[in-house]
Amino acid sequence: MPAAAPPTRQPKDRRRRWLRKLRDRYRLLLINDSTFEERFSIRLNRLNVLLLGIGAFLLYGAFVTAVIVFTPLKRYIPGYADQETKRNAYRSLVMADSLEQKLRDRDLYIANLRAVLSGEVKADSATLFAPLAEKPTLDDLRPGMADSLLRERVAREEAYSLKEGRVSTDRKELAGIFFFPPLRGIVTSKFERKSDHFGIDIVSKADAAVKACLAGTVTIASWTTDAGHVLQIQHANDLVSIYKHNSVLLKKVGDKVKAGEAIAIVGNSGELTTGPHLHFELWLNGEPVDPQAYMVLE
Repeated sequence: MPAAAPPTRQPKDRRRRWLRKLRDRYRLLLINDSTFEERFSIRLNRLNVLLLGIGAFLLYGAFVTAVIVFTPLKRYIPGYADQETKRNAYRSLVMADSLEQKLRDRDLYIANLRAVLSGEVKADSATLFAPLAEKPTLDDLRPGMADSLLRERVAREEAYSLKEGRVSTDRKELAGIFFFPPLRGIVTSKFERKSDHFGIDIVSKADAAVKACLAGTVTIASWTTDAGHVLQIQHANDLVSIYKHNSVLLKKVGDKVKAGEAIAIVGNSGELTTGPHLHFELWLNGEPVDPQAYMVLE
């Protein structure tokens, strides 16, 4: 029997020859054409040339990408939309939707008006009432005895009142009043009726401005040995606010103040104090109330 032929090694030989060609070295020369003097020489192989080409291509791609991303040239690329364009498109969409809704409302109004003018709308109950047989006279507009007595009594009660605006004696209505915080800080002592502490103590930054919690009139601006510089403001609805232990008073008696207006500077005046702070009290109809129940101070 004939012997079997050995397995072919052509694929491996081709791979080796290909790798050998990649590693074969070549010399790149620059020669002066007149004197044939060698000016520059470098040794290369096909693998180095291939790697250098790939590296140059990657660097060129990174440079082009950076130019497009970080420069305004990207706006000239077809199909690209920047953030400003998207924002303007969204605003235009919202405006178009609002205009469409307004046009729809206008069409409904015109249709209803046209129906009313053409008599297509049925008469409502207001047009079915019988007209008055008699017209009111001046005698009907004159106040009666009960009304006159009530007016006199209210005038006597409010003759010497310091109240401003609408009268309200219900404490629950204080929840509907917006109080401006007199001072932003930390509440160190809370309202305690049992211990005769009818207000709260607020510690804040040095030389901070004390502000009026509501609009009103300054009724007291003086000095006491216990509370130091004290300022009291009369507000509407029988409300009174008191600010104690100030270093400086910025208002005097009779001044009109607005809510949030600076009226004093935080201090440490008076004997009943342990450091710079504000003692703030709020009174309703002669009764002290807890300020923290109606405003946020911290």
